Amino acid sequence: MQHILEAAKSLPLFKLGPRAVVFSEGSSTGRLYILKSGDLEVVRQGSSVAGIAEPGSVVGDMAVLLGQPHTATVRTRNGAELYVAEDADRFLDEHPAVARHLARELAVRLHKTTALLVDLRQQAKAREDRDMFDRIFDLLK
Repeated sequence: MQHILEAAKSLPLFKLGPRAVVFSEGSSTGRLYILKSGDLEVVRQGSSVAGIAEPGSVVGDMAVLLGQPHTATVRTRNGAELYVAEDADRFLDEHPAVARHLARELAVRLHKTTALLVDLRQQAKAREDRDMFDRIFDLLK
């Protein structure tokens, strides 16, 4: 993650206090946020789904890459320092190693999600549950 922090050094740095919202679910910022220090919480539909504390971690990537609103709210836990790429596309074009890193991270998330879905489908007892998983897998094609 050190290469991401190096690439981000030219970006504006924002310092946020405890429980500050970085971005809200459903909003569109067009920005990438890179954690320099502190810790973040990812909340989707009111449920905490992840904690992030590793310097160099990137948030906002899915919304930027898909050109869609953010699918979760990200807020600080105890405060954080974040580099902000206002023009995320330009930042990724200028730093292809960061773009490759994001691609790998997203591939890992997809791999883990697919493995979990396969396991859950194998455990499903009712036919309608299996049909639901079949529909989910159709969406991933």
